[in-house]
Amino acid sequence: MKPKLKVFEDFSKALLPHEARYLQSLGNFQEEEKQEIFQNLIHNSLEAENELPFDPDFDKRKYHHIKTWAEKKLQLRDVDQVAEWLLDFNKKLALDLITSAEEKVLIDYVKNYKGITFNFQILYQTIRDYRSYLLIRMRYEDHIIISDFLENYKESYDRAKEIEEKLYQATIEITDQFTRTSDTSIYWEKWLKKVFEAETINGNNRYKAFILLAFMYNTNGNLKQLQTIFDQIDEYFSQGKLYCRRLLYNYYSSRVLLHSKQRNYVEAIYYGKLSIRQMNEDTLMYVNNLVSIYLRLDQHKEALDLLENYHSIYEKTHNSLQRIIYISYYLRALNELNLSKKAENIGIYFLQKYESEILKLQWHHFFTSYLNVLYKNENYVAILQLEKKFGLIDLERLRNKSDHFVPNLLWLISTASFVENKISKEKYYSVLNDSLATIKVTERNQYFIQEITELLIKNLPELKLFFKSYFK
Repeated sequence: MKPKLKVFEDFSKALLPHEARYLQSLGNFQEEEKQEIFQNLIHNSLEAENELPFDPDFDKRKYHHIKTWAEKKLQLRDVDQVAEWLLDFNKKLALDLITSAEEKVLIDYVKNYKGITFNFQILYQTIRDYRSYLLIRMRYEDHIIISDFLENYKESYDRAKEIEEKLYQATIEITDQFTRTSDTSIYWEKWLKKVFEAETINGNNRYKAFILLAFMYNTNGNLKQLQTIFDQIDEYFSQGKLYCRRLLYNYYSSRVLLHSKQRNYVEAIYYGKLSIRQMNEDTLMYVNNLVSIYLRLDQHKEALDLLENYHSIYEKTHNSLQRIIYISYYLRALNELNLSKKAENIGIYFLQKYESEILKLQWHHFFTSYLNVLYKNENYVAILQLEKKFGLIDLERLRNKSDHFVPNLLWLISTASFVENKISKEKYYSVLNDSLATIKVTERNQYFIQEITELLIKNLPELKLFFKSYFK
């Protein structure tokens, strides 16, 4: 039998923490039972691990009232719903399918418009197209309203377009890590902060500025500034600004990366679970981010369960990069749970099917996971065949541009060569010694060093004392 409060409880479980905080700032129900329902709704969203039950004896209409009220409040702030409405209006305008009722809604919206909203540019472009539609039909009264809007906001629109173009130029320079200079970086950082914090700039451009700042701070490892801008946008979301679920899910996923770098894994998992509540084109990326945390914490069963629960998303994705990351993590989780034979078969199939994408996008991640599987299965011949075909050692050597570099593939392939009597013991240890002399142990790579050395030692116990002399 369907539980009495299933619809409301489903709504409660789907409510995101920032939605709850915004609603909390608005809610003030005088009727005692409604207030209790509302307080429990907010509590359960903010403290999901300490959930309070909803009283089944309360009138169901009160639950319906709270749900309807909350949905309407959120819809009024949802920037994606506004964008969809405007884009739909423009589409119908182009096809001459606009109804008088739809026109009235837009004209009333324009009459009451104040400030610069998130979708200001879409609105302005829609109104501009609508003006011609009105004029050719000699609807002069409505044409005056629309023309006045366009004239009053022309300067703001021109500024928004200028900022949009400048954001694109910033994106080119910031994402090009090899050609950008420190002076350029400082310039863009100051300008992007101004855009992000300016209330008079449309929200879409402000959010783009936030994304670029986050990318910049992630790239240069400035976690303090990254935390600062995250705290700022966190406050905006809680106030109902820049709000839509799409942006919230993206934000939650970004916080996973922040807290992972801070080694605050409890928070990373909390935000990771929030980020995968909704199915969209980025869900697989969010799943991969959360899986990486589970693997870092050696929670291999949780990682495998999550991967398998979202396998259908993996099968449907057109994102080659995230597909490779997913399979790389899948191989790793299976390997850690002693399902390495299954992992080897999956790795063989995936490499045959997606060889070109792997080599182009994420070869080191995939081959590290796959060679780990082959090594655990003592399939040294297959490891050497892959080295012969792809030249993995030479490819990996080209990546040695960072203080955090660890030559995983060199060690695995050299060990396979030694075990298969392809190189002498002296040559093998010479390779290890030479590579170890160039390694710097950092906070970022010490986990990976421990992981690869433990794997090597399992098949070749004599390495235990050898590595111990280096990593005391």
